Amino acid sequence: MKLTNGAIQRYPMIFAFMFIIIIMGVKAYLTLPRESSPDVKIPFVMVMAPYAGTSPEDMESLVTRKLEQQLKGVEDLKEMTSSSSYGMSVVTMEFESRVDMSDALQSVRDRVELAKPDLPEDPRNDLVVQEISSSDAFPVMQVNLAGDIDLFLLKKTGEDLQEGLEQIKGVLGVDLVGGIENEVQVNVDPEKLTYYNLGLIDVQDAVALQNMTIPGGKLGLGVYDYQVRVPGEVEKVEEILNFVVTPGVDPPVFVRDLATVTFGIKDRETISRVNGRDAVTLVVKKRSGENIITIAEDVKATIERLAETFPTGTEVTIVADQSVQIKRMVRE
Repeated sequence: MKLTNGAIQRYPMIFAFMFIIIIMGVKAYLTLPRESSPDVKIPFVMVMAPYAGTSPEDMESLVTRKLEQQLKGVEDLKEMTSSSSYGMSVVTMEFESRVDMSDALQSVRDRVELAKPDLPEDPRNDLVVQEISSSDAFPVMQVNLAGDIDLFLLKKTGEDLQEGLEQIKGVLGVDLVGGIENEVQVNVDPEKLTYYNLGLIDVQDAVALQNMTIPGGKLGLGVYDYQVRVPGEVEKVEEILNFVVTPGVDPPVFVRDLATVTFGIKDRETISRVNGRDAVTLVVKKRSGENIITIAEDVKATIERLAETFPTGTEVTIVADQSVQIKRMVRE
C-alpha cells in the first residue's frame, strides 16, 4: 500500500519515468539489429599473399616473416598464426572479442601497406586482407542482371553496380558471379621455345617487363617541379609481337618468333543464369551486427538510383532477400 500511495502522490514523476522508458524502448527497437538466425561474431582477419612458383621455404623468408614483423604490432591482437605453402602465404590473426572488427580490419590494412616495400614485387598488388564473418555463408540477398544485351556490357554494368553497393554502410562485400571478359592471349609454340633454347618464363618476363609505365623521377625547372614518367603500356595487341625476349643477344629473338598473340575471351570461371539466360549475379554480404532490413532498403535504393545508367533491356531481379522473412517475423 505504501508503494501504491507513494506512486499516486508522485504521479508526475511516475509519468515521466514511463515516458522515458517508452522513448528508450522505441529507440532500442529502431536500432536493434534484426536477424532470423544468430549472428556470430568471429574476430579473425586473414592476410593472403600469392607468389606463383615460389617454394614454401622461400615464401616463409621472403613474404611471411616480413608480414609477421609488421602485423605483430596491431592493437588488441590475441594470437597470430601463419602458413607458407607452394606459391601462397597466409597469415591468420585472432583479435580480442571486445574489438570493433571495422577498426581491426583497417589497422591490418595499414600495417600491410607498411610491409609492402619489403616484399617482392609480384605479391604486392595481389595481397588480400579479408575479414572472416559468419555472414559469408548467408548473404543478405542476390541481385541478378539479365537481358538480351552483350555479355561484355552486362559484366561491365555489374561491376559498376558492385562498386555502388560496396559503398553502402554495413556491407561487408559484394561478390560478382557470371559474365565474360576479354584478355590478350599469347600462345607459345613449345617447339620454337626448344629451338631457341628458351623457357616459358622468358616469354612471361618479356611481356611483363615491356608492358609497364615506369616512373622517371622529378624534373626541376626554375621554381616548378614536374613528375616524369615513361609510358610503356601497349595500346594494340600487335605491339606485343615486337617485344624482345633475349635483350643483348644478336640477333634478338622477338615474341613473334615464338608465339602468336590474339585478343580473345577469358576462360569463364563462374556462370550465372536466370530462367535459362546468361546473367550476372551480385551476392551481397553484410558485416556482423548490422541491420539486414536497413541494408536491404539501401541496396534497393542504390539499384533504383543507378538503373538509369543501365543499358536498355537490362532486367533486374532480387532473390534470396532475407529482409522479407525478417519483416514478416517482426510483424508477427
